[in-house]
Amino acid sequence: MPSELRDVSVPRSDNKPVHVAFGVDAGYYRGMGVTITSVVENNPGLEFVFHVFAFSITADNREKLEKLEKQHGVTVQLHLLDTTTLDEFRQFPCFSKHSLGTFIRLLIPSRLSGIADQVLYLDADLLCFGDLSDLLAIDLGDHIAAAVADEKDTTVKTQIPALGLKHGHYFNAGVMYIDVQNWIAANVQQVALKALTTLDMRFADQDALNIALDGRIRYIDTKWNYRYHLVDYLTRGETRLNVSQPYVFMHFTGPVKPWHSWCLHDIRELFSDIQSRSPWAESPLDGPGTARELKLFSKFLITQHRIAEGVYWHCRYLRSRLMQKLKSS
Repeated sequence: MPSELRDVSVPRSDNKPVHVAFGVDAGYYRGMGVTITSVVENNPGLEFVFHVFAFSITADNREKLEKLEKQHGVTVQLHLLDTTTLDEFRQFPCFSKHSLGTFIRLLIPSRLSGIADQVLYLDADLLCFGDLSDLLAIDLGDHIAAAVADEKDTTVKTQIPALGLKHGHYFNAGVMYIDVQNWIAANVQQVALKALTTLDMRFADQDALNIALDGRIRYIDTKWNYRYHLVDYLTRGETRLNVSQPYVFMHFTGPVKPWHSWCLHDIRELFSDIQSRSPWAESPLDGPGTARELKLFSKFLITQHRIAEGVYWHCRYLRSRLMQKLKSS
């Protein structure tokens, strides 16, 4: 049973609420909170119910979700998932390769049966910059979901043949407008979970969803899930947000997120500005912690001609690698 912050069975107005769902683990509650803030601020005329799916939550994040409701006048429902849900898949060879958070996105629509006819699933590493009305007005018909195609050459050349996709398209699952009953009727949850736990997936649950939804996706404009891979820009020394095409959702794919202090890009300040109007306003940005993050940070600094700082952080990276080797020996 979900852990409720508010009873969503009775909308707070005569408007039909828009159901939006997230699947998060410990490191993404802040990102999700800022995403929600950006959605609400850009859609003042819509009634929202935000569903938060997770296997665990800290007392601090629970308190912040309650503040989020009051601060923005929205409904938030927390769904704490039981790990026994996945018991039948633990026997499969690839199960242990994935963290529990990998499975959350696959479980959401079935949990919303009887609550929502359609649900907008969002990753927690994106920001909203516009009106969602056109997306929410899409008639899915027999399609299970609407999503944006990933048309990068590397994806087309590798993932479509690797997954045996018969309809020649691959989508990014960070934004999906889902018909709940069509999802359930097609048994998407079971098909995707079995694929994820029996096959070696490059992009984990996203690959599994592409298998389960092959031929049942309505493809929509890139503006609904514009991927902005910060590593690519920072590696080239580009620090300004300069996009020529329209976008409503900007999705920060890759290991660098706007809430990282070592994200040396203008988007960090924009994210911090939106965060300042959320319950996470006082939360400091995350510093580099892993060896990979230390290495990337040093690389970005050197690219921006901050040589002394870059050398310092590269030494921190080398020390981190050394400590890892000593622990494993």
